[in-house]
Amino acid sequence: ERTSAHLLPLTLPSTLPQRTARHPHRTRHQTKADARDFSQPSYYRIRPILLVYSIIRRMTQVKRGARPVVVTRKMQPLSFLKVMLVAAGVVGMACFAFSGEKLAGVSIPGIRQRSSTGGVTTQRGMLGVEGEEAADESDGAAESVVSGEKNINGAATVDQFSDGGRQYTLHLKNLTDGKSGDVVIRTRPDWSPLGVDHFHKLMDDEFYNDAKFFRVVTNFVVQFGIAADPAKNQKTVIKDDPVKKTNARGTLTYATSGPNTRTTQMFINTNTKGNAFLDKQGFSPIGEVTSGMEHVDAIYAGYKEKPKQGAINRQGNTYLDKNFPLMSYIETAEQTPIVVDQNATEP
Repeated sequence: ERTSAHLLPLTLPSTLPQRTARHPHRTRHQTKADARDFSQPSYYRIRPILLVYSIIRRMTQVKRGARPVVVTRKMQPLSFLKVMLVAAGVVGMACFAFSGEKLAGVSIPGIRQRSSTGGVTTQRGMLGVEGEEAADESDGAAESVVSGEKNINGAATVDQFSDGGRQYTLHLKNLTDGKSGDVVIRTRPDWSPLGVDHFHKLMDDEFYNDAKFFRVVTNFVVQFGIAADPAKNQKTVIKDDPVKKTNARGTLTYATSGPNTRTTQMFINTNTKGNAFLDKQGFSPIGEVTSGMEHVDAIYAGYKEKPKQGAINRQGNTYLDKNFPLMSYIETAEQTPIVVDQNATEP
């Protein structure tokens, strides 16, 4: 018979307890000769073993006044299974606690997007950052200028690059200290053809005018893409593109709530080392900031992740203006002509 005093032993036997032949579920009592000196530093190295050993003894103890239990062959596999489950749980928790590197300023890692009903959908996140920005060999490849040249102030311009990409300017307002600034973005159809085509349609419809940066996590991402007017919210969903470009600092990527759920929400990567860990999660960049990244860094970050995306979907900027008056936003987003450098192969 055992009591609660046996649950957390003050000493650890030098060898594992020996089981008797007659009562395999019981162990012989320890003696002082078998005890170790726990005042030594080595005790702290075996504390996890003590914890597991204590849990196993708690699971296999016999309560005071209980009738002796004869372990049958059917019961033995169940006892062994309990022990294995406990051990697997302890190892799993240890692996979870020590795996990955914590992202600065991120309490819940990953990019998430809430449904229009306000419910939280599944998260697509990771626990660490892997590597530096990957160099894209195609970035420096020579390009020829497409047809349709115009002449503005004596300079030749075109509407798009030879790969079909376009140039857009986002006029940002209400930045830190009330400042404003322009951010120029170039789309890259060779990185994400489906995503770029969908983004072009949204820009043609002026969808992002007055859209606010409702989620800003310092040195991680700035997120936008819910219409200022709820009546303009679109539910068109496009399939994912294969990830061909890493989520380096300054790249533009769709936020999602799972595979093949891209709609209108976007984020710009602001991590100085890039967010390469998002590549494995299926986040495919569609473009990049070519100028004005200093204005992206100046987007107001005081509200962090406090705004409720469900409320934004239902009420639009009415909800944001009332509760988050300092939030930065896109005043207008428009396509801008591409100036052609006559002495270069790329505009």
